[in-house]
Amino acid sequence: MANNPSQQILKGRLTFIFALSAFLMSLYLVSGNISEFFKLGDWKIPDWLIFAQLLVFFASAYIAYSTIHSSRSTSRERATLDTILDDNKDDNLAHSKNIVLMFNEDPGAYYDKHKKDGQRDLAHLFCVAHHNLTNDEAEIRAHFLKVLNRYEFYAIGINKGLFDEELFKRMYCSTMLKFWGVVNPSVSQLREFAKKDTLFKDFEALAIRWKANPLKSEDIK
Repeated sequence: MANNPSQQILKGRLTFIFALSAFLMSLYLVSGNISEFFKLGDWKIPDWLIFAQLLVFFASAYIAYSTIHSSRSTSRERATLDTILDDNKDDNLAHSKNIVLMFNEDPGAYYDKHKKDGQRDLAHLFCVAHHNLTNDEAEIRAHFLKVLNRYEFYAIGINKGLFDEELFKRMYCSTMLKFWGVVNPSVSQLREFAKKDTLFKDFEALAIRWKANPLKSEDIK
């Protein structure tokens, strides 16, 4: 059975460490007579063999480093694509997104149209304790938190380098920026009510970064 990406990365790291160690040890062995070592005209067969050995160790270290970098990139892209594909199949998540966006446009009309019992808008749903909300208000807040937590999960993965930011940006740049614009006041209320200013900070940091450098047509190649 094929090795998984994490095993490939570990093997690449070990190979890199061994190859680099061997290269440094060989370099140390000849360093005592380094001036003589680089007089090519005086080299004999053993000198050429040492030089060839150094080249092999250096090449091995470079190949191992390239393997580690390639494995990381492949693993990150695979994790990103798997996450995007799984979330696109999540009908409950899509439903929650629609609820939040429709409710935010006109809370009063949403309550009336769906015969919901409530008066608070999206931001004010987080100014009171959960038990003081109506059942319908609590349901809307649950939809909101579901989507917000999912986007925070994306942002943490991107900011920590676990997801491929370029792929995510091409898929979700406009969507996530739009959603952050909707939820920003509510997040501020939630932080104040919960007395925790770290809530959804990764999502905020990602939104600020993408807003300053939005997706452009030349980014799509």
